[in-house]
Amino acid sequence: MKTLRLYVEKFNLAVGYLCGLGLLAMGLVLFYEVVCRYFFDSPTIWAQETSVYIFMWTMLAGSAYTLMQGKHVRIDLIFERLSRRAQCLLDVLTSSVGVAFSAVVAWQAWDMMAASFKFGKVSATLLRVPVWIPQCSLLLGFVLLTFQFAFIVVDRIQILKSGGDAR
Repeated sequence: MKTLRLYVEKFNLAVGYLCGLGLLAMGLVLFYEVVCRYFFDSPTIWAQETSVYIFMWTMLAGSAYTLMQGKHVRIDLIFERLSRRAQCLLDVLTSSVGVAFSAVVAWQAWDMMAASFKFGKVSATLLRVPVWIPQCSLLLGFVLLTFQFAFIVVDRIQILKSGGDAR
């Protein structure tokens, strides 16, 4: 389990950095589109679609990195008022739901991606991008989220068993 966790977390870290670069690339692509459209009256045919795909990859693939860093959305107003033990129990509960939800979404993403690949679906734009490529971001993101939620469940259960601090 420790080896799997090490590899997943290293992969999450690499994906997190790539997502940061993706956001930079998306900003540059959109800046280029604005300059072309408004200064040269010559819009591109690729910038909007490319930006959407980059956004999908950065948001979906980067979500596990965000969770790993403890930066996902949580209602701190309530959570912080709980005892450490109650916080751990709540983390176990919510992360267990996260594992189940993420695994179902990953499974559905696999089915969707496989169908798109099998039938050769492409985007309905001039770029004609095979849609399994952007759909892959959904699969990767939710597989990584499944692992990350599972790691949280294991960590919090170990903390509860040891009677230690939740942090």
